[in-house]
Amino acid sequence: MNKLCLILLTIPIYAAGCTSTFMVHVNGFSEFSKPISDKASIYVAIDPNSQNPIFDKEIKAKIEMLLRSHGYIPAPDVEQSDYRLAFQVGLDSHTVTGYTPLHRPYLDFHDRYWGYYNFGYTRYVPYFETFYDQRLVMKVFATDRSSASEAGQVIWIGEAMTDTSVADIRRVVDYLLIAGFEYFGADTKRQMTLTIGPDDPRIIRIATFR
Repeated sequence: MNKLCLILLTIPIYAAGCTSTFMVHVNGFSEFSKPISDKASIYVAIDPNSQNPIFDKEIKAKIEMLLRSHGYIPAPDVEQSDYRLAFQVGLDSHTVTGYTPLHRPYLDFHDRYWGYYNFGYTRYVPYFETFYDQRLVMKVFATDRSSASEAGQVIWIGEAMTDTSVADIRRVVDYLLIAGFEYFGADTKRQMTLTIGPDDPRIIRIATFR
């Protein structure tokens, strides 16, 4: 662990950034008092205006895998679905600055009666570190089968967020997905916090999924 991580461990909100374990904050908002019923068919849509449709296809495949593992049926098209799921990932950065003490000894000696003495001075040096707010938002819409349009009433919104020194959204999105599906379709009533490590079987499975 480098010196910067030792410094940042004194700041709890950023401590997870020095390790491979992520602290993910989740909020679920639902129109219903109960989660989406099992065996419901859900079509996972990709934003046609996405700046990275290749990455979105990877996320879509992982969402469909998670839907299956939670008892839902991924639909091949929106016309055959009960619900439509849209998603979006994002990343913002901010810089943390501060000062850390640096002790510079200039004289030390050992006395057999009084022990070890160290004379010197302490000065404070500035440090800075960039952190990344990474987020995943999923929205579930009721499919309007009476219309050719994909528009429908939004019935659930799930938000998963983490603040970390890791800038790799392709890696972090797996943690956001796992955390978001922990409360999929449910109203959390408040922000929930999950700590997920790299040895979590769910992370190992989704990380190797292609």
